[in-house]
Amino acid sequence: MNPILLTLLAGLLLAGPFSAGAQDDVRPVHYRKSIDDLTPAELEAFKHAVAELKSKSQLNVYDRSGYLWQSWVHDCPAVQVNQTRAAPLSAQDLQQVLANPNRNSCDVRGFLDFGPGIDTRFHPEHPGECEHQKNTFLQWHRAQLYYFEQALRASDPDGQRGPSTRDVALPYWNFTRKPSGVRYPQAFEDPDSPLFDATRIRARLPSAMATASPYLLAYQIYYMDWPEFGGDEYGSNGGGALETRIHNHMHAFYIGGNMADNATAGMDPLFYAFHNFLDYSLEKWLDEHGDAGITGDGRSAQMRAQQDNKLPKPIGWSAGSAGTLPAADSYTPHMGQADLYFDTIKQGYGYQPPYGGEFIRRNAIQRLIDAHQGAGFVFGDNQKSLFAALLSDDAADGPVGQPSITVGSKYAIPTATGTTKRYLRLQRKADAPDYSFQADVYLHPGQPRIADKTFRDRYLVSSTSHWGLSGHGHGGALCIAIEVNGIINSLVPTHHGAAWHLTAAVTTNERGAGQISKADFELPVISANGCAPVPHQH
Repeated sequence: MNPILLTLLAGLLLAGPFSAGAQDDVRPVHYRKSIDDLTPAELEAFKHAVAELKSKSQLNVYDRSGYLWQSWVHDCPAVQVNQTRAAPLSAQDLQQVLANPNRNSCDVRGFLDFGPGIDTRFHPEHPGECEHQKNTFLQWHRAQLYYFEQALRASDPDGQRGPSTRDVALPYWNFTRKPSGVRYPQAFEDPDSPLFDATRIRARLPSAMATASPYLLAYQIYYMDWPEFGGDEYGSNGGGALETRIHNHMHAFYIGGNMADNATAGMDPLFYAFHNFLDYSLEKWLDEHGDAGITGDGRSAQMRAQQDNKLPKPIGWSAGSAGTLPAADSYTPHMGQADLYFDTIKQGYGYQPPYGGEFIRRNAIQRLIDAHQGAGFVFGDNQKSLFAALLSDDAADGPVGQPSITVGSKYAIPTATGTTKRYLRLQRKADAPDYSFQADVYLHPGQPRIADKTFRDRYLVSSTSHWGLSGHGHGGALCIAIEVNGIINSLVPTHHGAAWHLTAAVTTNERGAGQISKADFELPVISANGCAPVPHQH
């Protein structure tokens, strides 16, 4: 492209909101930036918008543009609403709801004071339900963030009570970089800020440590197709790699508090900046692969949530089978079809820096792969497995040296390479409790030596995390399948016929400490069968 034209385009991208084109329904495009890159004025406007949403919930917990309802969109399949849709909450009571991860915020009768003059005739409404462990995980959260950003802008657009919120763009937190604060971005660690949440884990990180590996994230973006990256059609593999190997670990093990449970996660303002970086990762994946590989309900499913009808809907939205909205209680019955959100510019937002500037480049990941042989695994002296190398030594999401339990089985290395895919399968039994866990899986000769870092580096096949999902019917059997054909083929030339071992080192967090048991898991196996498809309902 002409360098002068490139310069002009770059200037437009960095200039802030602008018109996306000459269509009839055109949105000004706001560029989402890192929370650490906001100007002081932009940060104050964002903080004011969050504070305004909380004030709206104080005036009326049922205000769909308020902070509680926007949190319920993620956290609560149903809440009991009184007939007048009006119930105030004091600032102190709101803070108690936000600061107690053990309180069921979906049960309004557990914290509302229905005194004289407050209607106590209830009916159920359905704020939403987060999508997890399926191929609509990223699209649903993208739609949720779209509406949350609209609510932020609508909170005080004329600046009557503080800085104007008209042009607020939801910031993201790049958690693959060393945090600017003790453990999180500085803006989220100020106890006097509306962005603060006292329930989070607040332990200081070692000075050089990032929170999650940028190499693993970039590998997923560049080298995984949609079912592997974003989730398969039936949700039978516990979700796509971005969800299971990055998202789940951050929720359950790194952040904790409200974020440790899907029924309270939306209460923490950090939730939105955290998921916004996952949305940026989705955008980078779409830049690399396009959306043609996203099929079935990954395109057509309606994103469940009841939103305020005054908030701008995504371009192309239609009520569809939802029919006519009740005139006396106008709301948006869903957030639209998944594929409406594939084009963010059309819907009024993009990311800064554009073109994936927060991510490690493809050629750097390719060099790392080449160093570990394209097959994906090498067992030479002092040689890390590819997966261990992707995690790197300076990230907090590496394998655990002292797991809660280990479960193991034997595996005979084949006598010949093959083209048929083989899967490593780890299955939690149907009657097991649904606690969060991280599973580091090793393929190795001899007995496991999990406490030995050299062992972990050399024989780690994969690491994945499950986020225990309370109250959403996600308990019971859970199957995790990881394609390992390249790994097995790389062992055949020198180890064919040898008897090796599969060891799954499983670690839970505080909430699961009293529940985890070896009996909860089937023995890990490698076979041509992954996880059987389990149809699900949206």
